[in-house]
Amino acid sequence: MRVSKVITARPDLSLDILSHLRDCNLFSSEFGAPDELLLHSGGPISDLSKRSLLMGPATIRFVVKQSQSKLETISTSPLTGELNLQSSPAPMDIQIEEWKGSWEITDRVSGNDLSDALRKLKPYLPEASGSDFQPGGLAGILTYDMVQHTEPLLLQHTPEPDKVLMILYRTDRWVIHDREDSMLEVTSSIEADEWVNAVNQSIENGIPFRCEPPKPTPRTPHSESDLEHAKKVRKTQSAIREGVLYQLNYGRIWTENIDDPWNVFQRLNRDNPAPLSAWLHSPDLQIAIASSSPELLLKQEGRTVSTRPIKGTRPRGDDAEHDANLRGELVGSRKEISEHLMLVDLERNDLGRICKPGSIQWKRWRIESYPHVQHMVSEIEGQLCQHMDGFDALQSIFPGGSITGCPKTATIAAIDELEGTPRSAWTGSIGHIDPRTNHSQWNILIRTMEAHLHQDTWKATVQAGGGLVIGSNPLNEVEEAKWKAQAICKAAWDFSPAAQMIHSPRGSKSVCIHPIPPITQSIQRLIESQYTELIPLVQPETTEPILWHENLELNEPTNTRVLFVDNLDSFSWNIVHAFSTLEAEVIIVPGRLNSSDPLHLIEQIKPSHIVLGPGPGRPEQSMLTMQFARAALCGQTPPLLGICLGHQALGLAAGWTLAPSEYGAVHGVPDSIQSGDSVQIMTRYHSLALTPTNDTLDVTSTDSDTNNLVMAIQHPKWPVRGVQYHPESAGSVGGLSILADFLSQ
Repeated sequence: MRVSKVITARPDLSLDILSHLRDCNLFSSEFGAPDELLLHSGGPISDLSKRSLLMGPATIRFVVKQSQSKLETISTSPLTGELNLQSSPAPMDIQIEEWKGSWEITDRVSGNDLSDALRKLKPYLPEASGSDFQPGGLAGILTYDMVQHTEPLLLQHTPEPDKVLMILYRTDRWVIHDREDSMLEVTSSIEADEWVNAVNQSIENGIPFRCEPPKPTPRTPHSESDLEHAKKVRKTQSAIREGVLYQLNYGRIWTENIDDPWNVFQRLNRDNPAPLSAWLHSPDLQIAIASSSPELLLKQEGRTVSTRPIKGTRPRGDDAEHDANLRGELVGSRKEISEHLMLVDLERNDLGRICKPGSIQWKRWRIESYPHVQHMVSEIEGQLCQHMDGFDALQSIFPGGSITGCPKTATIAAIDELEGTPRSAWTGSIGHIDPRTNHSQWNILIRTMEAHLHQDTWKATVQAGGGLVIGSNPLNEVEEAKWKAQAICKAAWDFSPAAQMIHSPRGSKSVCIHPIPPITQSIQRLIESQYTELIPLVQPETTEPILWHENLELNEPTNTRVLFVDNLDSFSWNIVHAFSTLEAEVIIVPGRLNSSDPLHLIEQIKPSHIVLGPGPGRPEQSMLTMQFARAALCGQTPPLLGICLGHQALGLAAGWTLAPSEYGAVHGVPDSIQSGDSVQIMTRYHSLALTPTNDTLDVTSTDSDTNNLVMAIQHPKWPVRGVQYHPESAGSVGGLSILADFLSQ
């Protein structure tokens, strides 16, 4: 059932409609549950903010709560490289609830992980016709703590038993505001739905403007001290120097009572509009979420999936010239550029798990300015593999790399140690997904307030932070977290955490998009690289990578076959895709939690080449990597290439020393590599460096700056090489030729 009409352009119409339908009792129990979900597009119309979606009263929802039985975890310190790994993510149980005057549990489904469990909800959805957006799909919230079901980790600070981790509604009814065409549509998958008729009549009678929300009661929220915040930055940098991490996103918490969460959302939308804003209220669960997020986690349209990571921040200036100067400062910062490129590489990797080799592209690198801050934003896009769907995409990319760090699995564990508390909604996602039509869109819940009702009092939590890298200035990181928390703290408590900061924004500023200023030749080259594929698009017959397991049966190789040892790096799949586009068949073997004999693996897989992949920590933490490295130096393997951690393993196997580089850690930085008389630009990711102590291996490349750091090695007799950089990175020039040359051996 569908009713459409042309309306007068009105940017915040969806908020007015929600208020109006409440007043008309169209969210009463007569039609369904009083739960509210609004996916609101604020600010100027763009490709991300073309429409707002207001869910009508729901009659069925799907809820995940924290398990009653807590798994025993070994006390570890991920900040020193100790990871409490398991073979797969935790299984997931979903309770099915139907509205019968109140929410009642009527069924349950279980799955091995997030995607497996969500896929089992498909029988609960009505049939769909066509591939356009339509009612009957799923929409709601995934809290950050759903990471338990997407990552193979046992965390030490999990939510309390029965804490809500997920709420998804079957969205049988939508009120859709098409901002671009000034159209309003009321639609339902329920035949002859009286709610649609009632809403249509209510709209015909006119939608009044909402009253201006009252000012919040001024309060000073509780938070850690700036000193404690800065100490955590330094603690993270110590882990980076030891090679445990490359980048970690830390979040600082502010918490205090509030007057009313709906008023907070209205003030937030007025003062800090964003394209992926969201409001969720579940009265019986006593939860309210108000978000003005600018960041996209995942979008799916048919077989195309994309993400838009944000990394790199400056405050808004006092005027247009100051704004422009700050944008130039942002792009001119080696630290900010490396942080952003690291994230581009990470998201290429996450899409790589579920996309066709060679289909992933980096594009639309730009600066987006919001009322209080301006960010660097990129889009990464790919085409789903034939056997993958939107649930697989969500499993692979959740939670977003911009709010965890790199390598992703290691930083999620380190965040758990550093923050010492579950994140709950912050850095989770609100959005919608429809497996019937292959459409989805999910935000990342930054600029977000989470509120819980206790004895008629709403208590709210706000969290904000930033990516910590080796080049971070602790005091600047403290300042950046305050810029990011400014808008939501003002809306919740009339509190300005950044009020005393030098660059505190003055008043509300416009939302706008700017191109990246080409201030240096290297920036110009990176801008141009978005308009060319990072690696050539593959032919239809290209073999997709295969995940190895003990019972895997492989045909005899007919072409190049690469055995790739995966060491939990966030760039592994970029390397895998690069080899696939070079027409190699890639078999991926886990490097950790793997006690296989390397010579047995060679006999079983019959590779023509072996690649020891990069990863966090030290090579000794991957027994298989070290075993392959030792075998290679004895001539017992086919041609072998070590990348970063794999390169370091070869050095250790040769008896060389491995220690933190005396020149400091370098991550995500395109740098000059000297090979004889030639110089190449390659992206470096390493904290540790090899020092030769014998002539078992030859040094073939060094860094151009000092000529002291070993950047590439090879064996004088056997076809064995190692590189201390990433040829496949978005910031590397001509890196594919290095991999092709290796395959020619």
